[in-house]
Amino acid sequence: MKLRKRANVKQYLVLTIIVLAAFCSCGCTQQSAAMEWYRQGLHFNSYDNQFEQALECFNKSLELDPQFEEAWRGKSVALYNLGRFQDALQSIDRALELDPEYAEAWYIKGEILSSSGKPDEADRCYTRAQEINPRLSRI
Repeated sequence: MKLRKRANVKQYLVLTIIVLAAFCSCGCTQQSAAMEWYRQGLHFNSYDNQFEQALECFNKSLELDPQFEEAWRGKSVALYNLGRFQDALQSIDRALELDPEYAEAWYIKGEILSSSGKPDEADRCYTRAQEINPRLSRI
């Protein structure tokens, strides 16, 4: 039974690679492939706490679509979770360059700055996030 499961897992992985390769070969589906890498990054970031793998997925997503602000946010969170605050700040700033009204990105920037020992700058980011989306609040 275990041998059969392994074969199924290998088939699934091979099929996934083929599908992703097909997505990557066509410009019109690059966004779909970028979204798939982004979703995998979210999974690793949120559910498995495998931040290095999450970072790899977000990087692959951004290779396909450098304008994907949510992938920049995801990358920032992975870097933050790895303790790489300066890199996390650069990634979240890129997301904010793409969408200055991205409330969640402002909030995450506040978290990064707070963890970096910059509470005044963090408070300004939290305030900006709440201006854009009043439902966002510090926990």
